[in-house]
Amino acid sequence: MISEETLNKRALAHHGVFKHVFARNCAVRRISSAEAGAFLEKYHLIGPLKGRYHYGLFLERPGRSGLEAGTMVAVSVFSAARTWQKEDRTVRSFEWLRAASLPDVRVAGGMGKFLRAFIADAHPDDIMSYADASWSSGAVYRTLGFVSEGSKTFPDGSVSLKFRLTL
Repeated sequence: MISEETLNKRALAHHGVFKHVFARNCAVRRISSAEAGAFLEKYHLIGPLKGRYHYGLFLERPGRSGLEAGTMVAVSVFSAARTWQKEDRTVRSFEWLRAASLPDVRVAGGMGKFLRAFIADAHPDDIMSYADASWSSGAVYRTLGFVSEGSKTFPDGSVSLKFRLTL
């Protein structure tokens, strides 16, 4: 369960109060499901879930961030492939299930670094994802080349924005 302290740090970051880290100063590596789960349990609003591909973003050159080298600053999780036939070929589609950073850290270029690592590992034809509209407009997905496929409103009033990247 996400702590009140984490929520407060995340709210401050949403309003521009955060440590700035550049992805070029980080390395992306595959991590275990347990490592990803522990990070997401602590720092993602919804928490962990099962996935096939788990990545951590590790700070190599701290700069002025105040963080130590080796700190895992972000995590991303992608699903296994879902396949279907389309005309004369098999389409391999994946879902970007989770992305989270430390609550008081913004990693400029981090999502792109995760995406490139995943594409190199899985060779997807298609990737889709959702963004919680209360925290994000989905701008990072658009910047990465994803196209909006609309939104869904749930009974509790929350809204998820759907995005897809076709490769």
